[in-house]
Formats: sequence, structure tokens, C-alpha cells
Amino acid sequence: MILKPVVSLRVNGAGLTPHQLDVLLAVHQEGSQRKAGQRLGLTTPVVHRYLAQMEAKVGVKLLKTSAQGTILSEQGKQIALEYSALLARMKDTGATVVGGTILTEDLLLSVLSRLDGEAKYDLIIADDERNMKDFEAGLMDLVLLDDPLYAYDVENAQIEDIAEDRFIHLDKGASYVRYRYGAQRIGFRHLDSLALEYSIDGTSRYLPSLLRSNKSCFVPESLALKKGLKLSSATDPNLLAYRILALFRAEKESISWLVRELKKERLDI
Repeated sequence: MILKPVVSLRVNGAGLTPHQLDVLLAVHQEGSQRKAGQRLGLTTPVVHRYLAQMEAKVGVKLLKTSAQGTILSEQGKQIALEYSALLARMKDTGATVVGGTILTEDLLLSVLSRLDGEAKYDLIIADDERNMKDFEAGLMDLVLLDDPLYAYDVENAQIEDIAEDRFIHLDKGASYVRYRYGAQRIGFRHLDSLALEYSIDGTSRYLPSLLRSNKSCFVPESLALKKGLKLSSATDPNLLAYRILALFRAEKESISWLVRELKKERLDI
């Protein structure tokens, strides 16, 4: 029995098949429907029909007319590039793919740099949401989660407690910005428990921008320490503590070894 994974994408709630995506990617790479058809063994009208079907499915224009002819729109390019990136990730390099965020990057780099001399691990740094999409798609072997809530929504996965982090609560009033990293819901749940009125008026990925804003926020303590920041918390950080978890499925030595080593360095996060 031969098993081969394939990639599909959902765009605006509609599923695009691998064959449709192959056509879209070929048009992007070749720069024309005619050349894409030649590469795929399809006539130009058939290529055009595929693209029209995809437009109808996703509800956005995938083509635009230029001086060079009909090419992909910005939305079409975005889908093609996303598909291309997923294909690249699916190539079997034999490496164990590990995901983390900027909160756990140093912990992962410390362990892997010290002990992974043969480069048996591929490290991807994103946010929990993106890493979980890759994990559930089978593109990632192990993920370290800032927010442990993600772990409990996944079936047939193993969970290991790796470390603890806490939030520093910067209180600048009732208007908050949600930072993309850390279990932010812990901070807002604390506000709810005190029956405080507040609003979430934005999201930020960039810590300096977050700190320069006139908005309240919850900053992961580990990140503040790593940046050498001395921040005073309006709330006892012990009340805003959360766990860093490792999530994985396969029982293989490369994962078991990594989990063991991460636990050894858990106090350095």
C-alpha cells in the first residue's frame, strides 16, 4: 500500500482541490494560461475554465488583465504562494519538524543548537494559530504552545508540560491591545473575574509598538526578561500564570529526546 499526502486549501470557506491549485500555481509560475496549460497538458480554454470555477467557489477575482495578458490578481497570487509554501513543507526531508513562537524560540534554539549537530530537526517560528494548522495538517511533528487551550482541542495527541510563563499587566486604562503571543485569554479572564469593563481595540505582533501604544496589554514575562525590560505589573503575575505545553502524536526517538531536553531547560524560559 502506498500512502501519499496531498494539500488542499479552504478559501473563504470553500475547498480548492489539489488539481485546481496545481493549475493556479502553474499560471503563477509560468506567467500565462497558455504556458501553464502546456506544462500541465491542458488546453488554454480548459485552464481558463478551471480558474473560472475557482473564482466562483471562493468569491474573489483570481485574474486580472495587464499589458502582458491575463495574469493572476493579488488574491490569486496569495493563494498560489500559500499552496507553494505548503508543498515545500510537505517534502519529506527526513527531518523532525518542530514549531514554536517567539516566546519559546530561544528555548528551542538552545536545545537544538547544542545537541542537533546533524541537523535532524527543522524549526519553524510562527504563532500558535498557524503552528496548529500545520500540526493538524500533518506538516509538523511537535509544537510548543504558548496557549495550552489549543492542546485540548486535538484528538489522538500527546501532551507534555514543558515550562511556566506569567503575564505582566500594563494598565493604561480600559482600552486593551491583544498581543499575539502568550495565553492572552488568561489576562482577560482575570479582568472578567473582577467584573471590570474593558474593550479590546486591536492586535499586535510587535512588542515595541505594543509598549509605545497608549493601550493596556498583557506582556509575557519571559519575553520582557529576554529583552531586558523592567516592567511593573498592575496585577500579581502569579495570578496570571500559564503553562507551556509540547503537543505531538508520533512515538519516535527524535521527539522523545527533544521533550526530555526541553524539560531539562524549562527554568530558562
